[in-house]
Amino acid sequence: MKDTSTTKIGYQAPVYDQQEEYDPSLLRLNSMKKLELYCDSLFAEKSYRDTKLKFEEEYPSLVSAAISKRFYHGYSVYGFNDNFVAALFSSMISVQGLSAIVIPEDIIKFPYAACSQQSILVMDILRKKGFKTRKVGFQGKKYGHFCFEVFYQGSWHFFDPDMEPDAAVLAAYNRPGIEFLARNPGVLETAYRKYTKDMVLDIFPNYHLGIANAALAPKASLFHRVTGFLSYTMWFFFLMLFVWARRKLKNARAAVGKQPAKIAVMDNVAYPSRFAL
Repeated sequence: MKDTSTTKIGYQAPVYDQQEEYDPSLLRLNSMKKLELYCDSLFAEKSYRDTKLKFEEEYPSLVSAAISKRFYHGYSVYGFNDNFVAALFSSMISVQGLSAIVIPEDIIKFPYAACSQQSILVMDILRKKGFKTRKVGFQGKKYGHFCFEVFYQGSWHFFDPDMEPDAAVLAAYNRPGIEFLARNPGVLETAYRKYTKDMVLDIFPNYHLGIANAALAPKASLFHRVTGFLSYTMWFFFLMLFVWARRKLKNARAAVGKQPAKIAVMDNVAYPSRFAL
């Protein structure tokens, strides 16, 4: 999926800010299977060096870190080259969210992804590995955000691949859940010290939790799958309509040509003369 397609709907592709942990060499991970295998290899390498390493504790952190390096921040959206029906709807009613991608295999084609999109990818991989996950949404007075939690060792653990909090700070508290972090703003401020205090305290105390293992953006996913199907097949329906209309017109002309010609006959009528001979 090319970034140039998004400019046709008035969307400027995001630019890397040189501050995030983005690693362009990871663009080779352009499918979910490649990403999963890459994370598996990272864990295999670490577990080889440390035989006491526990999969449930280490693997979620590896996947979240890999996503942080694979993407920089910015919404990946469909363009006319990818899903022109979704892009057209988004352009017509000026709602960018309609074209913001939620299907993992499509998100992974871009170098950038928003907070929700990065979280979707991590949750997708972790669920395949048997982990229980749930989304964590935030809506402050000025800012909104989207993260997730993973359940292991009998409790929920918070992850944020997009804003990249200090992993060491969170690890010191055994990677706590959002409930603990919301009650301890000092930990939040330290973990997110790259951001202003006002921003951190506006976002994270105002959270709502999703249902464990609930479908990821089901309505948007269905919309994108339907519009994606139409984008690639709509030409066929128009072609069939054209063929049908042309055949109907041809049959109508043939029917007209077979009708017998109607000949008008004028009877000879004798009219009396005004002048008698």
